[in-house]
This record gives sequence, structure tokens and C-alpha cells, in this order.
Amino acid sequence: MALRWKLLVSHLAVLIVGLLVASLSFRGVAVRATSSHMGGMMAGMMPGVFRGVQAAVSAGVQQAVLVGVGVAGVVAVVASLVVALWITRPLGHMADVARRIASGQYGQRVVYGAADEIGEFTGAFNDMAARLEATEKLRSELLATIAHELRTPLTNIEGYMEGLLDGVVRPEPQTYEMVRKEAGRLSRLVGDIQRLSRLEAGGERLEPRPVDAAVAVRGALEIIRSQFDQKNLVLVVDLTDRLAPVWVDGDKLQQVLLNLLANAHRYTPEGGSVSVRVQDSGSAIRFAVSDTGIGIPPADLPHIFERFYRVDKSRSSAGGGAGIGLAVVRSLIEQSAGTIGAESVPGEGTTVWFTLPKAAAGIAGGP
Repeated sequence: MALRWKLLVSHLAVLIVGLLVASLSFRGVAVRATSSHMGGMMAGMMPGVFRGVQAAVSAGVQQAVLVGVGVAGVVAVVASLVVALWITRPLGHMADVARRIASGQYGQRVVYGAADEIGEFTGAFNDMAARLEATEKLRSELLATIAHELRTPLTNIEGYMEGLLDGVVRPEPQTYEMVRKEAGRLSRLVGDIQRLSRLEAGGERLEPRPVDAAVAVRGALEIIRSQFDQKNLVLVVDLTDRLAPVWVDGDKLQQVLLNLLANAHRYTPEGGSVSVRVQDSGSAIRFAVSDTGIGIPPADLPHIFERFYRVDKSRSSAGGGAGIGLAVVRSLIEQSAGTIGAESVPGEGTTVWFTLPKAAAGIAGGP
């Protein structure tokens, strides 16, 4: 049975019960009231006459109740039907919109202006539809981006191999080295995608423990310092004394630091500077990597941690990355109960910061 008919039946059931109770009550009250008011006046009358008056009053009340019930019933049916249609119309519209969304029309929305429970439900439905639309858009962009990223090294490898087969390209060590580099680039890209998928699905286990933040920073700097020296970049390190240890997987923290330092190195012109600052921030430790590079436009800044997002859309993945590194960083930090963000001024530089809980807070909260 449709909801509108269920509502109609429920309204009528309540009405019928109410009218039955009211009719019985009216009849009993009318007879008793008549007996009470006319009892003294008809004290000398014959009992038969008195009973006749009572019967006449009872019949009149019953007739009036029946007529009232009939009129009220007709009015109630019409009113109940109108109310049922008023309640169920937005639900029917919502079902129609849901079917359209299921068929791929993700831009569909339900229009309902009242601020009631159905309005709240409609708002939640529209929010869900908007999220589905955004997810579908992201899925399409993701597939297109992955296809593009995979196509570039595959096309290069195919070109070198065809040149070797046709004799256009000489079988020299440099040629094989180029093919090897492209194959390695392809392998790294696939590995990054697999790793990001594992992280977002929770398939990569983290083993948090107390880690000395200063030691972690110095260790990452030692690994990458030679690259900064080759580019003549100045490294500035600001470590507050007596920092509390952070609760994090030490290997993952090093990966985060190396990724941020590599980004700062890539986008800072020769002769610039990169600074690393670690400071106490209440119940957490705040890490910040700043550079004097090209900066990020305000419109792009909120999206830099998204998968496959690149500020310069024309930049090749070989020169600008595939847009996976910062997505991995964000996933690692968030899974470590931390927060991450970025600030930038185009032409002046960028600061990427993140916080991690202190070891005491992490141990108290559990792994």
C-alpha cells in the first residue's frame, strides 16, 4: 500500500474511533442531563411518558450524531487526502530524482522550501547528491589523469623500441638507458598509485611509537642535503630545544619530511632558501617546511593535497611530479592523528605545515 493511502487510513481510523466515543458520550450525557433537568417537572407524570421523553431525546441525539459523523467523515476524507498528498508529494519527487541520479544525471536536486523534518531530509538528500556528483567527477578526472600519466612513458618506450626495430635509432647504451629510465618512471608511478590506494583503504599498517622530532628532521636533512648543495640552496633549520617526542611511525615521518623537502627543492630557484621549523604547539608538535620558490596561486592552494592535482597543468610528470606525493603525505599525517595545511604567496614562496600529537597524548589515546 502506498504511503499516502496508509496516511489516509490512519487519519480515518483515528477519526472513526473519536466519533464513536463522542457519539456514545453525547448520547449518555444527553439522556442523563434530560433526566436530571426534567425529573422534577415530570415527577407527577406517568413513568411511561417520562421514558418516552428519554427515548425521544436519545433518538434525536443519535440522529444528530449520525448526520454529524457523515458530514465529518466526508470532510475528513477530503482533508486527509489533501494532507497525505501534501506530505508524500516531496517524497515522490525525491524518489524520481533518486532514479535520475541512479541513471547518471548527478546534477539533479530536490526542491522543497519548508523548514520541517521533510525539509531536513531533503537537505540531507541534496548533500548526498552533491557528494555523489563530486565523487563521479573526481572518478572521471582520476581515470583520465591515470591514463595520461601512463600513456607518456609507454609512448616513449614504444617510440624507442620502434626506432630500434626500424634501424632509425642506434642500439647504443644511451638508448637502452633512456628506455630503462622510462620503464623505471612507469614503475614508480604504478607503485605510487598502489601505495596511495593502500593508504586510503587503511591497508598500510602504521606502527606509532615515541619519536624524537629533532632527530627525525636531522636524519631527513642528511639524506637530501647533497641535492640542495648541488642547486646552491640555503637550508635553514630551526629546532626548539627540549621538544617532546611525537607519537608517530618513524619511517612514515621520514617519508613525509623527505617528500616536503623534495617539493621545496624542486620549486625553489637556484640561490634560494628552504627552512625547516619544529615548534611546540600545546598538545602537539608543529613541523613547517618553507621555501622561497614560485608559490601557489590562491585558487589552487586548497587542492594541492588532492590526488593527481598539479598547479601547472601543462607541466610534465617528469618535471613536476604526478600529483601523488602530497596526497600520500596528507593520508599519512591524518592517519597519525595529525593535521596538515599550506600557506603561499605567489612569487614569494610556500609553507607546508603539519602537526603530530605528542607521545604522552598518543599513548593515552592508544595506537
